[in-house]
Amino acid sequence: MYFPALFKAIQALEEKSFYDVAIMCLEQLGYRDLSIVDGPGDGGRDVVCSRPDIRIQLSVRKTWEKKINDEASNTINSGRRHFVYVTNRTISPDDQDEYLDTKYHYKGIVDLTIIDLRRIATSLARPSAIRPAYERLGLRIPAELVADPKDVAISTLLMFSKDAKELREEFIEGNIRARLLHVDDMPEEQLVEDVAAALPGVNIAHSARAALSRLRIAGRVTGAKTAVKLSNSEMTKMQAAEIEFLAAREIDVAAVAEVTKLSVGDSGTLLDLALELLVRDASLDGLGPVEQSIKSFLSEKRLYHKRDEIYEVLSRTNLSKLKQYGDVVNQTFATNTFDIYRALGRRTDIKVVLDSSVAMPVLFGLSFGGARSRYGVAALALRAALVQHEIAAVVPRPYLNEMAAHGRAAIALVDAYGALPLDAKRSLRSSENAYLSHFAHIEETMEEKGESISLKDFLAFFGIQTGRSLDKIENKIESLLNNHGIKVISCPTTDQNIHKNMSSAKKYHDKYIVDHDSAVATLLKNDDERGYIFSTWDKTMMNFVEDLIRVYADTPARVIDFLSMAGPANFASEQNYELISTLLHIDEKRAIPLAEKIAAIRTAEQAFKLDQIIQEARKLHGADWELRAEHVAPLLDKATD
Repeated sequence: MYFPALFKAIQALEEKSFYDVAIMCLEQLGYRDLSIVDGPGDGGRDVVCSRPDIRIQLSVRKTWEKKINDEASNTINSGRRHFVYVTNRTISPDDQDEYLDTKYHYKGIVDLTIIDLRRIATSLARPSAIRPAYERLGLRIPAELVADPKDVAISTLLMFSKDAKELREEFIEGNIRARLLHVDDMPEEQLVEDVAAALPGVNIAHSARAALSRLRIAGRVTGAKTAVKLSNSEMTKMQAAEIEFLAAREIDVAAVAEVTKLSVGDSGTLLDLALELLVRDASLDGLGPVEQSIKSFLSEKRLYHKRDEIYEVLSRTNLSKLKQYGDVVNQTFATNTFDIYRALGRRTDIKVVLDSSVAMPVLFGLSFGGARSRYGVAALALRAALVQHEIAAVVPRPYLNEMAAHGRAAIALVDAYGALPLDAKRSLRSSENAYLSHFAHIEETMEEKGESISLKDFLAFFGIQTGRSLDKIENKIESLLNNHGIKVISCPTTDQNIHKNMSSAKKYHDKYIVDHDSAVATLLKNDDERGYIFSTWDKTMMNFVEDLIRVYADTPARVIDFLSMAGPANFASEQNYELISTLLHIDEKRAIPLAEKIAAIRTAEQAFKLDQIIQEARKLHGADWELRAEHVAPLLDKATD
């Protein structure tokens, strides 16, 4: 569905706009640090990238056969042996083969890769590129994605399942340990920063801190925050794994050298290039920069005629066996916004709905984020995930009313709070009034930094003052939410059947709570055009939307985890994130369950089997689950791990 629209739109572009789209295509294929170099205005532009061994040209010339020969000659003169030609023309496979066999003057001298209009459209139709490509071309993404049921099942598995989450955690732990293997006494903040820079995804720094905490508890990592290091037993274990890796690599280098007759150094270079692809179970003959570097290397060494034989020996190396679980790790970290779309009923318009008990701490955290309270850190983590995925957070208007009412109830406590001793104030962090409990925490955090704020001023910031009407307080809170990109939305007329069921489920609650929750449940259940992620502590509300594939309702901490499982829509899955060095040091048993389930999806022939996998992955807590203190704790404490 996306390919024809992209093909036609790109075909109609004028020269400069085509160059912009061609750069997007190259980025999607994995090329980095791309920059267009001004040319002589002959219907083409040179492009430089992070790979100095490759020459790239973008072209709109009709006479592509002559243009390629001319540019291949320029490639030789520049001292390179691989040329990538990106064109807005359609060149069929037969025409390309005929050209290479009969008209290309530099066969065996300059390796050639042609990326024509069809290949450009195909690369930009990938999930990680659809949105920016459509926006660049002025096209509108449909409200519902076209997706194969197996792709939907895999996205659901990667986003929701315990197996995917545990594998992701294991890999982050492995990356931390791999960094500490060759560095003594690394500062904790530097370690977290390095991991966050190396791994793709959202809130990686947050995940890295949690991983480091787990490693400390397990005794695998020791030392003060200023000097983190591996424990002696962990160091011994990892050194043994590295020795085994180097021994296997030496055998593989010898095997490559036997076929290529290259030196040990050159054979090692070729093996290292190939492993970047093999551990992801990717083809050595693709269009990305690593594939082109391999081709360029073979051309430079006059070995391109032995390419098939060399690829065969590379694919049989001992180290290539890492792909058995390297591929599933790669899939886990390659998830992006479109996996969220597929997992939520293929809807592309997704909203994160905050109920009042969640919206209040989020607003407090965003408003006083500088205090770095536990609420502030959690709120900032949520906002970071929403910004990355371009998903909006909203508060239904009935819940805005509850936020204002909670605030007005706190006014009567201002004088009494000021008269309390310090210990008594701190105990009010467990107050049933949201404003008072959060203020007690924020006040303590600010005092630790030498700052101060009174409860009266805190409430006034939210428009809460003596004698002020509820609707004016609502106006102020709505304005503050808007300042942070959170919109207040109206609910449709309440479905009376839903209201009846809600009244039965909440028979001991106040009528206004039943009315408000019924209105929001009507929105979530009856709005079929959108997908919703509902952040709430309310088990009854979770049950009301259970089994709606386009709605995911869960606690705030789990919602943040869910959004952090995927990178942004423009994340390129070919990104290298030190996969090999980390794979050496992870427990492959963590990868097996997820790999087996993905394999089961790919081979499933009956729809009910796919549905079983989806339902198992989305299962929240089980039929007898009840909200307990340990479920609340992650939102409060997770950010301070």
